[in-house]
Amino acid sequence: MPLPPPVHGSSMMCQQIRQSQRINETFRCRYVNLSTSRSNEEINHFSWRLALLKGFRFLGAFVQTFWQLLWFHPDTCYIAVTCHGLGFLKDAPFVLLCKLFRKRIVLHQHNKGMKPYVHRPVYRWLLPLVYRKASVILLSWRLYDDISEVVQHEQVRICPNGI
Repeated sequence: MPLPPPVHGSSMMCQQIRQSQRINETFRCRYVNLSTSRSNEEINHFSWRLALLKGFRFLGAFVQTFWQLLWFHPDTCYIAVTCHGLGFLKDAPFVLLCKLFRKRIVLHQHNKGMKPYVHRPVYRWLLPLVYRKASVILLSWRLYDDISEVVQHEQVRICPNGI
């Protein structure tokens, strides 16, 4: 899950999950920060140095996730996923890694914008692969139309901007 900084809606909700006494007493949890940005200035900014730094952060999170899957053996993997663009391409390998280990996947989607990507070359096969057999948490049923070409109605649960 993306954890602050940077501070935005998804990272704040993930921080609430991480700090939830109820969740941590009910489940044995391990948390991996999947965010490659460490400040708001790093979001939507490009430089070769920053791209390299984000690449190393991605690899670090990927190795840490692999390690947790290998040694901790979670039953379920919760991933706050971005549903389009570079964010999706960054999140997809984590979902696929968890699927490789045959884990139950819960994708918590805090944004919309998938619909224009559904028929684009890479996304055409990657979106269904990532979302197949995963539980998907949306903030509202109003967001379902955006993902309806990829996600079955039965896969969706609603958690209205809160835990």
